[in-house]
Amino acid sequence: MDFQTKRFMGIGLFLVLLFGCSTLKVSTDYNPAYDFKKLKTFTVLYNKSKDPLTTERLVRALMNELEAKGYRPVPKRSADFFVVFHVNVTNKRQIVTDYRMIGVPYHGYCGSRHSYRYRGGTAVVPIYREINYKEGKIMVDAIDSETQKIFWRGIATDRLTSLKSPEERWKYIQKVTKKLLEPFPSLKKKSTHE
Repeated sequence: MDFQTKRFMGIGLFLVLLFGCSTLKVSTDYNPAYDFKKLKTFTVLYNKSKDPLTTERLVRALMNELEAKGYRPVPKRSADFFVVFHVNVTNKRQIVTDYRMIGVPYHGYCGSRHSYRYRGGTAVVPIYREINYKEGKIMVDAIDSETQKIFWRGIATDRLTSLKSPEERWKYIQKVTKKLLEPFPSLKKKSTHE
């Protein structure tokens, strides 16, 4: 296998690792003095958006996750807590350093007066490149219906990729909301087998 083939195989492997790794990051915060045990019912509140299909998928995913934890969706006037969310997309820039091996000619004196010898060598040099991408952020707040205060917040950020079909978009939103609401307390008791 020649050097050029090895180089292209190495680049291919790097791209698979780069785009195969998940960039989804989740962080949560909550009020430790809040009594989560009083919560039984919820409602998801949201405004009309420029992307109603994504909003609808997000509402459905949030409801599914909270119902799976034992909470019951009800009209706003009967809810123990409200769930609100905000979605934001920003342009990001990243400087990436790659290293490339290059051939370096060397001319040196070899001992006798008029004798020069050519020797080749290699050097590793850094190559800098810029990557521009979009980062999406979803912030979900849980608000007490009586006090109107936030008692729990979850934030998910991810590097956005192009999803071609509605099915792919739905699966992605399900994955994000599942990860995002994972730390939210559940009403269901865990099985002793888990």
